[in-house]
Amino acid sequence: MIIPAPDDQHSTEIAQPERRDASGKSVIAQAKTKVPTIDFADRLCGPGKMRRIGKHWVATCPLPGHQERTPSFKVNTERNTWRCYGACQSGGDVIDLAAAAWGYGEGETAMAAAEVLREFGHDMPPRPASWHRRQTRQERARRAIEAAKLRRVQRRIYRWILAPALANITDEDERLEEATHAWEDAAQIARLLVAQVAEVA
Repeated sequence: MIIPAPDDQHSTEIAQPERRDASGKSVIAQAKTKVPTIDFADRLCGPGKMRRIGKHWVATCPLPGHQERTPSFKVNTERNTWRCYGACQSGGDVIDLAAAAWGYGEGETAMAAAEVLREFGHDMPPRPASWHRRQTRQERARRAIEAAKLRRVQRRIYRWILAPALANITDEDERLEEATHAWEDAAQIARLLVAQVAEVA
């Protein structure tokens, strides 16, 4: 027998940590401006590994999974670009190099740019006013979504884990009292679980 959960109208909301994604455009632009490709390439390749040949700096490719004996990785300091003429057959700017080196995928360009800025000790650019306006507009919806997630987890914990133990209580008043405590306990466990998922995400 499953004991019905007490009224959950007053479930406590859980606050999800604010995501710190800055405006992709300004982060990318600042990373390209503040961190020269040659500086990042030199850090990837290691001290003294790059050598100058004409207007290029060359080295063996520092990207993961590329094993070679002859230098195929070139950085053009005039254009602020790089290119691998070996197995990678890829190239681009400092952000493309960071994404390839650190394993950032498509759609994660802004994260790669932010990591480049941090790596070289630069401050993150401030978010634009439009970002703050969007956050304000979406706040009620985000809270409603988080509250719904919390209630769903709370119900599952109560039904699957806590309620079955109440079925053996024969006294109706005692069972109702224990059900109320179990529902509150389920809320606390749900808050912890949802918070852990939010941190991982």
